[in-house]
Amino acid sequence: MDKELENSIANLLSKSDLGEQITVSECENFLNNIPKFTVKHTIDETRAFLSYLGNPDENMNIIHVAGTNGKGSVCKYIQSVLLTASYSVGTFTSPHLVKINERFCVDGKPITDGLFCEIFVETLRRITEYGDTEYFPTYFEYLFFMAMLLYDVYPVDYLVMETGLGGRLDATNAVASPLLCVITEIGYDHMQYLGDTLEKIAGEKAGIIKKNVPVVIFDKRPETTEVLLNKALENEARAVVVKKENIENVKLCSDDMGNKFIAFSYNSLYDKYVDLKLSTEAKYQTENASVAVAALEILRDKGADISELDIRDGILSAKWEGRMEEVRPGVYVDGAHNTDGISAFIESVSDISCEGKKMLLFSMVDDKQYKSIIKEILKCRQFDSINVAVLETARSVSMAELKGAFEDAKDELGIIGLPIKYYSNVRDAVTDIITMRKSGDVVFAAGSLYLVGQIKSII
Repeated sequence: MDKELENSIANLLSKSDLGEQITVSECENFLNNIPKFTVKHTIDETRAFLSYLGNPDENMNIIHVAGTNGKGSVCKYIQSVLLTASYSVGTFTSPHLVKINERFCVDGKPITDGLFCEIFVETLRRITEYGDTEYFPTYFEYLFFMAMLLYDVYPVDYLVMETGLGGRLDATNAVASPLLCVITEIGYDHMQYLGDTLEKIAGEKAGIIKKNVPVVIFDKRPETTEVLLNKALENEARAVVVKKENIENVKLCSDDMGNKFIAFSYNSLYDKYVDLKLSTEAKYQTENASVAVAALEILRDKGADISELDIRDGILSAKWEGRMEEVRPGVYVDGAHNTDGISAFIESVSDISCEGKKMLLFSMVDDKQYKSIIKEILKCRQFDSINVAVLETARSVSMAELKGAFEDAKDELGIIGLPIKYYSNVRDAVTDIITMRKSGDVVFAAGSLYLVGQIKSII
């Protein structure tokens, strides 16, 4: 084990043994430095350490969720309905927007700083006691093991668990036998890891499908659905397919208080849910909510006491940060960061009425298809002005690359006169766009969940 890593571990454990308070900031600094010392492990290595922890997953009712877009939203809808039905629910999701605690929730609330640090230290202690002195988990693997220890010590009725990246090789796939698997929309993202075709990406996501474990699939594209269904057949897993045509009568509405919502109907295998309501203006959430309903019906088959009223009320009360979220009147943030996500974002922007101008705040990280996404942003011609910011992360697309991509796309599309301003940081971009905004103008932000998090920490 690296000497610097050994010293960091020794300092943290010594501080804990002396009864001194360890802060979330110290834990997070340690986690952020992990990539310097280790690499991703095989799923067998992850399972071996999980076994060392006592296979806590075997005593949990886990709902395992993978996909390219919509994973977090589906997790949120499932959680909300289960809470409405009076079950205790844990969630393990990623990434966080503002605080790392957000990744670990109990009954809809992030765990406290004290509990986070307690579980962090216990995980670190278990790693040091493990027989393999050369083994140390990656950032995400470490968080996964924290989740396993957390929900073992503080058990819940259901644990909704989101994959980090992919599925087949994801640390969460070390779980031996989930209660249910869910695979949301599959599109192009993380292609350097998952493959350069939709079929290859679907094959990686399909890796979470287990023997005789039911799976809910969103039928976005025939080529990906075929891969998922073949994997389900291979594993003798019952597959429930949610199709776009099952979702009907989608309408953007307002109540008497002026609160906006979406009403729609969903035709499931069992029932027709008429006039379901979502507390959002993003029509793409009807797809994620429908996938969640299909999953909840399977849970009901397995004995969960979930009524139709629980589904209606839980779906309506669910709010998922960073997905067409109105953070203040007329200011929307959306974490869309790939081509399908941006297309859905643009469709939502077109649905939102505006008496003045539509203004965009944009940024991206450099492992995304930022050039093609910038082209889509400009091609839609929805925005009257654009503010472009460099994110406060080493992964951000640089100022020069952002300028180059926008200028190339403008030239290719023949766009003249569109005001585009560039900023070295998000804070200046937010301050300027809010200052420039006039009555009737609507501000949108998209391109990265990092951007959403940084905006939410500022506003």
